[in-house]
Amino acid sequence: MEELNAAMEAGTSDAVKIWMNWMGIVFIASLIFVWKHKTARYAFLALVLTMPLGFGVWKFTGNIHLMGITHLLVWTPLVFIIYLREFCATGTWPDTPFVQRFKSPYFIWICLLFVTICISLIFDIRDLVLVIMGQK
Repeated sequence: MEELNAAMEAGTSDAVKIWMNWMGIVFIASLIFVWKHKTARYAFLALVLTMPLGFGVWKFTGNIHLMGITHLLVWTPLVFIIYLREFCATGTWPDTPFVQRFKSPYFIWICLLFVTICISLIFDIRDLVLVIMGQK
């Protein structure tokens, strides 16, 4: 594990480290909601699965930029689960019930989680392409 931390320190910028901390906070916040919301349970499970799988990808490849493969495999289904369970089930903008859901801490968190995952997946795809092209 110390090897991974050293590789992360050497191979990532301060901005990436801040982003990774943000992702951790958003995913760990799922613990606040796991007792009442099934989607929060899925998010926590995704967090738990991502850590050992990401470590395995790094151990197998030796490239920290390929750890995002784990996000692509685990978080892509989670994005669809969130979208279908939390957004489609309540209607579309600007339906009043959907707009009123922003008063709920859970819904604010689920929106933050959804956006965070989508942004992260974009960066993960970019990193994968750069590795394939030999630039990382």
